[in-house]
Amino acid sequence: MTRTIQGFDEFEHYPNKISFGPTLYRKCGYTRINDDFKAVVDNYKLAASKTEKRPQTIHAEALNCAAFLCAMQEQGASKLFEITESQILMFFHDGKRLIRSKSYRENIKAVLKANKGFESWEECNRIIRSLPEIKKRRQNFQFLEDNEIAKIKSGLEDDGSEKISLRDKAIISVAMYTGMRGSDIARMCVSDIDWRKDQITLTQSKTGAPLKLPLRAVVGNAIFDYIKHERINRETINNLFVNIHCPDKVLEIRSIGCVAARFLAKLNIRTNGGERGVRIFRHYIASKLLENGAQVRVISDILGHLSAESINPYIDADLKRLRECGLSIEMFPLGKEVLP
Repeated sequence: MTRTIQGFDEFEHYPNKISFGPTLYRKCGYTRINDDFKAVVDNYKLAASKTEKRPQTIHAEALNCAAFLCAMQEQGASKLFEITESQILMFFHDGKRLIRSKSYRENIKAVLKANKGFESWEECNRIIRSLPEIKKRRQNFQFLEDNEIAKIKSGLEDDGSEKISLRDKAIISVAMYTGMRGSDIARMCVSDIDWRKDQITLTQSKTGAPLKLPLRAVVGNAIFDYIKHERINRETINNLFVNIHCPDKVLEIRSIGCVAARFLAKLNIRTNGGERGVRIFRHYIASKLLENGAQVRVISDILGHLSAESINPYIDADLKRLRECGLSIEMFPLGKEVLP
């Protein structure tokens, strides 16, 4: 199935200052590279349009490869055959540490690999073979503490609080009690809610897969209060969470993160640092489900994972059950100097 692809001319044009630092991808893009390098991205766009890849995936992969080619160009390479292995390695490593992730490497590889069958393939294949092997990093997720959960629930239940809008309370309620991604919360429509069946049904923005979740009373009540008392209810507006400044415009994904950070700040939670985005609520529900003995497959379905392996980082944080797997060292005598 052919999908409409967002134009690459939207990549921002930045000043000439380019470096191999972590912010490179923000400083250059498709509009800055020469025609030969643009052809590599265009070939990928053509090939990807004939696949089931989502527009967001295509955009991300093309953006990363455009940044890579832009960096090569800034280092003096104007043709693919002029790109050296040394330049490629410098893009991923600054001499002291790794500055690009495995996923970044895979995005570049996907664009180059799509050039198979084009005149650029021989050199693209050479560059692919020169890409460094990068181990996948295991991310340690941060989780909400019990005292933080108590504050959050109190803030959501405080009807007399005027410092938190009904919209923000509804958004946090959805995030905390369903574990939905911020991108899906931003794009939720009024029609996604079946009040009679107490269900939320939508298509996930990240995976394109359908997601059906129960509409708990605490979430339904928060959404109802928002719709009744605060939301601009015009027939032309289908998005559930209305943009305050432009009601007909769908909320940006980053706006959901800002809502989460603002909500926690107003409750004086994590004011000294730590993760404060919407993902912290997704991590919370996953950890609680694990703690209560829910099956891994069930948790993955609730979180909308396509692969059950995506739950592994959450399992690693289940300290209670990890301790049960610990081995006793009683049978192994230790010298007095080993332990304090």
